Amino acid sequence: MSDHNAERAVTVQPGGAPLTYTILVRGFAAAVDMAGRSDRPQVRFDLTLTVTHPGPGFPDDIAAVMSYEDIVEDLRRLCAESGVPGPDYLTDRAADLCLSHAKVRRVQVDVTVPAAVPGGPAAGASLTRVRAGQE
Repeated sequence: MSDHNAERAVTVQPGGAPLTYTILVRGFAAAVDMAGRSDRPQVRFDLTLTVTHPGPGFPDDIAAVMSYEDIVEDLRRLCAESGVPGPDYLTDRAADLCLSHAKVRRVQVDVTVPAAVPGGPAAGASLTRVRAGQE
């Protein structure tokens, strides 16, 4: 597993819409057992999560806000799976894992799998998914 960066920024929504903040997880990488490959490539994940903010006056309590560490732990478990079919599977599962946290309203996932042979093409996938009813 490699180091990664995470950031958080609060956004005020117009018209009384719920407050949100953004969690950015950049450069999370882990070795993944990819189906059909003899190596375990270092797969890179970049995530952008839009998360419901608890609102003004929320308690100074870590439980009141979403922690990016919860997402990182989910990614670690995902990367530990055997025979992963490819980057599309990883992006889909990562998005599902993020949206399994009730505070996450929207997620964008970018996954990059390095080439199987030196000089060959890398594989990747991207998707954005929004919690049902949040469109």
